[in-house]
Amino acid sequence: MQLNEFLNRYNTALRRKIAGAFTPVYDSQTEGEREKALRQNLTGLLRQPFPRQSEAVLSLAKGFHEGHKGLFLVAEMGTGKSMMGICASYLVCSERSRTLVLCPGHLVDKWKREILQTVPKAVVIDTNGPGLAELIALKTKPRPKGREFYILGKERAKNHFIRKPAVAKRLSSHACPDCGELIARLPAVSGKRLVCSNENCRAPLWEADKTRFRRYAKSEFIKRHLPSGVFQFCIADEVHQYKAADSAQGQAFANLICSAEYTLCLTGTLMGGYSTNLFYLLFRLVPGKMREICDYKNAMAFTERYGIIERIEKEDLRDNVASIGRNNVSRRIKERPGVSPLVFTDLLLERCVFLKLEDVAHSLPPYSEKVLEVAMGPGQQAAYAAFESKLMSEVRCALAAGDRSLLGAMINSLLAYPDGARRGEIVSHPRKIDPSTGEKLVVCMAPCIDEAMLAKEEELLSILWEEKRQGRKTMVCLEHTGTRDLIPDLKERIEDRGLTVLVLRQNHPAAAQRESWLKVRMRDENPDVLITNPRLIETGLDLLEFPSIVFFQTGYSVFTLRQAGRRSWRIGQQAPVRVYYMVYAETMQAVALALMADKLQVALAVEGDLSDRGLTALAEGDTSILVKMAKSLLGEEARASAVEKWNGLTEAISQAEDRLDDPVIDVPVSTEPAVASQKEEPADPEPALVRVIRGRVYPQEGFAVAIIADTKAKFLFLKGRIFHDQRQIGEYDAKGKGWINGKAIQLLPDGKQYLLIELKQGCPSRQAA
Repeated sequence: MQLNEFLNRYNTALRRKIAGAFTPVYDSQTEGEREKALRQNLTGLLRQPFPRQSEAVLSLAKGFHEGHKGLFLVAEMGTGKSMMGICASYLVCSERSRTLVLCPGHLVDKWKREILQTVPKAVVIDTNGPGLAELIALKTKPRPKGREFYILGKERAKNHFIRKPAVAKRLSSHACPDCGELIARLPAVSGKRLVCSNENCRAPLWEADKTRFRRYAKSEFIKRHLPSGVFQFCIADEVHQYKAADSAQGQAFANLICSAEYTLCLTGTLMGGYSTNLFYLLFRLVPGKMREICDYKNAMAFTERYGIIERIEKEDLRDNVASIGRNNVSRRIKERPGVSPLVFTDLLLERCVFLKLEDVAHSLPPYSEKVLEVAMGPGQQAAYAAFESKLMSEVRCALAAGDRSLLGAMINSLLAYPDGARRGEIVSHPRKIDPSTGEKLVVCMAPCIDEAMLAKEEELLSILWEEKRQGRKTMVCLEHTGTRDLIPDLKERIEDRGLTVLVLRQNHPAAAQRESWLKVRMRDENPDVLITNPRLIETGLDLLEFPSIVFFQTGYSVFTLRQAGRRSWRIGQQAPVRVYYMVYAETMQAVALALMADKLQVALAVEGDLSDRGLTALAEGDTSILVKMAKSLLGEEARASAVEKWNGLTEAISQAEDRLDDPVIDVPVSTEPAVASQKEEPADPEPALVRVIRGRVYPQEGFAVAIIADTKAKFLFLKGRIFHDQRQIGEYDAKGKGWINGKAIQLLPDGKQYLLIELKQGCPSRQAA
């Protein structure tokens, strides 16, 4: 039995076991005096967090007070991570304190606004401009004027000056400029900063290149030149971007952690599919704990314990190559996608607070996702089939020769060609050169299709017009906006149908002005459609004006797809949110979307929404999405239906929303008793209906009021309809059955009151006679 099948089948029993085995740092149902005092402190804020936001903030504050120096807030997009981070700083820090915020450059203004709207008398210092004046003023460690917040974009934090060799010339050789020690060759400055080999000198052999950018990495300045303890608290936003081993922004993150007493890491997606991604984040955040496991330079030891590795041995079987004392076996070790569940119990559970959007806002409008598999036109279908067949043949030949370099080109071309059929497609070998031209060797070509309107474009226009008819604006997401730029084609066809279009590009406007630029253009132009690359809007932006989102292309990035798909389903949204995923049927596009749904479903089954690009089954690490697609194409794996996979993902999401200790009742759907001996089990167990008690309903004169147990939210039951904050969120009938926000409910008598029950489809149930 596979892990995801096991978890889906026995999730109820496992939840009960986990709830009994683990004691949370903070539980809202058993608050002590310290927790009550912290909750009282929150009332001093200018705006109050939602109940579940308060619980997350109190959990973090208590974790810091109990000795943790670094914690993670892993919260879904739209839950208000910024506000919760600010609230945590408010509870942990003193009245006169400094908090440093590290965030993407385009979110600096948003952080300034959030702080001023939340913390009374907050002092906000924007350090994201050129120069070091604001930081130099801290060298004497002046007393804070109040609650001071220093905001720094990650680009300014990491960007440093350019280095050049610093040596003295001695005829045809080079020497140390300080002691004159001869140097064999001009030192390289791109890697480690070299120093003189003379033990009595050790002078640096590099200097700043004053002819290039004159700048100093602000994270480096903070670490080297500011006194320790100048910042009491550090908030690292979108911390998953700092997980690489040797990246400049990863080093900037490490520098700032060293400069603060407490660090809170914010992210909506913690893991990148490989254990080493988590390794470097944790080593920078909790180095003491990580040193108990392995050394910083020995990431492979961490991977052997918490990840998945592949050992490859190749033996030379040619004649006359073996001899005594000689080993003709070559060995290679590499990391594979995947991570052991032990990483959660050993390292993450005590340092993470997880939050879903549904936890924060029970009154969110309905959210729906729909996969549209569009059939290609006859000419397009024939051209794609011939292109796929020819490319498959070339890739098989390359693989037989041990060459895997064509896999990436194959996947990208097969994903792109159906949408760009009017332009054709050329696949070049990334390593081989055509001797007759001196250019890369052309492996395969796809013809140009002379069609004014492709099938998926026609379907897109139908969606856009239907959404406009209902008074809704639509955002269209495109993966190919660079070398295979499809924006001009789509923009022309949409405008020809009478709709207005706004295009958001990579280089215009600049990232820091993206939010304000969108607001101005929305006000002045009021477009019907926004076209953009999903990577431009996957973090930070609230796009409430676009309740409909169409992924005209989905690519194969799990992280980008989920982040961008939630841009408009956020607190403050009033309209139902609809997300469409468009793929051509029986193509690599459908394979990619089906595989992404698979990975997301496994991630949800294990721990909720802790997934990112390349993530495979936890503890079942198989291979990357790209290679899975290649295997599917070459017939080594069965192709899955994108629609079926995405429907399965939707069901998994609905089952991941409960508290572990929610009271549940397993009730078999069948009313007939099962007949089975003690030695035999029914071949096909009946499905079970899981009833989760959500709250109580109190009848009044002509209406009823429901109070939700954990959030204390109040719902009004009136004449067959259910309301929250004067907005209808559900319905019910005379038998007490109905729905709230798309979830089935039932009212069961309990004395003079009623229990509000949510009905869920659970794991199969078995009964003995």
